[in-house]
Amino acid sequence: LAAFGAGVYLLMRHSLYENLEESIENSGAALVETIQYADGRPYLAEQARVSVPEETEHFSRVFDRSGKVTSDSTTAIGSIPPNTAAVARTLAGDAVSYKIESGPEKELMLVRTLPILREGRIVGVLEVGQSADEVDETLATLLLIMGVAYPVTLLLASFGGMFLAGRALAPVDEITSLARRMSAEGLAQRLDLSLPDDELGRLARTFDEMIARLDEAFQRQRQFAADASHELRTPLTIIKGQIDVSLQMKREPETYREVLQGVNEEVDRLIRLAGNLLTLTRADSGQISLALETVDVGDIVTGVLDQIRPAAEAKRITLHLRDGPATSIQADEDLLLQLLLNLLDNAIRYTPSGGWLSVGWTAADGQVTLRVADNGVGIHEEHQQYIFDRFYRVDKARSRADGGVGLGLAISRWIVEAHDGLIRVDSAPGEGSTFTVVLPSAH
Repeated sequence: LAAFGAGVYLLMRHSLYENLEESIENSGAALVETIQYADGRPYLAEQARVSVPEETEHFSRVFDRSGKVTSDSTTAIGSIPPNTAAVARTLAGDAVSYKIESGPEKELMLVRTLPILREGRIVGVLEVGQSADEVDETLATLLLIMGVAYPVTLLLASFGGMFLAGRALAPVDEITSLARRMSAEGLAQRLDLSLPDDELGRLARTFDEMIARLDEAFQRQRQFAADASHELRTPLTIIKGQIDVSLQMKREPETYREVLQGVNEEVDRLIRLAGNLLTLTRADSGQISLALETVDVGDIVTGVLDQIRPAAEAKRITLHLRDGPATSIQADEDLLLQLLLNLLDNAIRYTPSGGWLSVGWTAADGQVTLRVADNGVGIHEEHQQYIFDRFYRVDKARSRADGGVGLGLAISRWIVEAHDGLIRVDSAPGEGSTFTVVLPSAH
């Protein structure tokens, strides 16, 4: 406001004085045309016949070649001494402008001296003056208006700005207040603000989406902790029960051997569970880095089948290898081996005795597709979207009695996604399941 006011004032002052100078210049040009001569000396003929009003704000004066005054109307406004320096410069050919104070009230006058030419020679000087009082009064009025308008405008702008800023930033206050009230146990709250699609509206909606993701993550974490605790407690309870029973009375060595075998099985189960939990925890925290190398798909599939064959033969399950083209992928060989072992172990566990299991692969469009199929119990459609979640079990197909803890497929999905691939299942109850893994090829 101060800079704007100063700019307006200076611009107005410059414009008013410019107009005043132009008015004096025009008056002087008109008076020059009325100059008459007596004995070669210039004078204003009308000066002798026309009386000048007492309160006039204009004056004119004529000097001859010697610098003497031949016509003078300054008596109406007070004595104004001649500016001999300006007259001398004008007689030399330069028009001069200057300011001077006149009268008892020290009224500012703007004066212009012009050379009087006759037959191409300078024969005198015309001096024209006009009061700058009107200009000063106008500027004073402008200053008064600005002096009143400045604080009023500043006050209105301040309160208006505070009001508008308060309304505009109210959603930010709500977001701040909600963020302070939230904790890991209270993430169900949402802003749900009805805002337009501007910066604050997008911020509020993004905040709600972030809280929803955090709420979901905390719920998964709590569920994961509860499921892990349950899975750890079950084998420990079994171990504790077997030890307590064996210590109640003296028993035969064979009985102790059976108890120790049962304890050993549960310890193995605990080791597998702890290993799976550690794998998932390290995967979530990004502590597992992939050791990528070129892996021959045919070699790793046949190697996995050799490892799983004893378990399949124990359940009289027939293994089928469906050879694909010679191809390779960029993968971490250990993790890829774990992926296939998880899928094959899952298939053997839920395929009845006398069933079959097949493994094959194809390559097309820069991708390698691995398929593990069986004719086992199958999975109902409503469960298929959840089987890759941690600790998820279908009532029968994923019972604890079969030895699963619900982490194998979760680990498998992480391995596939870490390799920029995807995994899906196609299944129907009583018709078996087919797990399909798509990975980018090495090329």
